[in-house]
Amino acid sequence: MPVMKVFHRHQPKSESSHSAFPSAETLLVVDDDRSVRELEAEILSQEGYSVLQADSAAQALRLAGEAAAIHLLITDYSMPEVNGLELARRFRAVHPKTPVLMVSGSFPLSPDETHGLGEIDLLPKPFGLSELLRRVRTLLDAAAPTPRRTAWPCH
Repeated sequence: MPVMKVFHRHQPKSESSHSAFPSAETLLVVDDDRSVRELEAEILSQEGYSVLQADSAAQALRLAGEAAAIHLLITDYSMPEVNGLELARRFRAVHPKTPVLMVSGSFPLSPDETHGLGEIDLLPKPFGLSELLRRVRTLLDAAAPTPRRTAWPCH
């Protein structure tokens, strides 16, 4: 079973932070590449976010079902078994108003593939950490207040 790491919010270190007081913004970072996932999580945690990590779509969806609120999903596009686009589709069934930041070295996405998913922000690799932080803050500031989990869809 994969190990899940949770980075908890602490006082932001950078002077670019918006507030001297921590808030309860929870981010879910999903990437099958451990080094990329852990680097993103560490940087985001140093900025004061509460960060959940998952190494697969299955683990991400388990966390999504357990968390009352996830304010932003950051997912790699290319992952084994379930890609980031399908993860976003399944995630939105549980957290319909949560913004999604999809990261990838290439985006072979067509409008047909993203139809019905709402807004998904795309961040091409390689990217600078300052760009990641800027995009995260922009998405969080534009999001509806406190996106809450809905009940799992019944089948």
